[in-house]
Amino acid sequence: MANNVVLSNPSIVVNNVSVGVIPNSISFTEGLGEQQIRTYSSGGGNVQTAYVQNLETAYSMVKFSLLPTDENIALARGWKTNGANNVVTMSDVNFTRTFLQAALLNNYEVNTSADGNIDLEFTALTAV
Repeated sequence: MANNVVLSNPSIVVNNVSVGVIPNSISFTEGLGEQQIRTYSSGGGNVQTAYVQNLETAYSMVKFSLLPTDENIALARGWKTNGANNVVTMSDVNFTRTFLQAALLNNYEVNTSADGNIDLEFTALTAV
């Protein structure tokens, strides 16, 4: 029987530090990239297709948001200056994805208001 539980409360760990994230702010891509079907002709009206893997898009992304606290600002700054040496793990009941060589690529904005967020987007190797 399949486990049909929706992932709604995953945890985020970055570089072995558990991070408190804003609920419903986590999203990710598997990093399997984009594919295409290309058409080519062999003459005489014969048309064939080829399946193509675009390796330029074969990377993962993981996004989440933090509250703009002193601690979270320091964490984000550390991840940003750490380059592609971060490890992000997202897990929930019976589900885990790990993002290796994760780099915080966006120039995140710290919104210092009562309802402000820090939106972070990491790019990494294909999720495992």
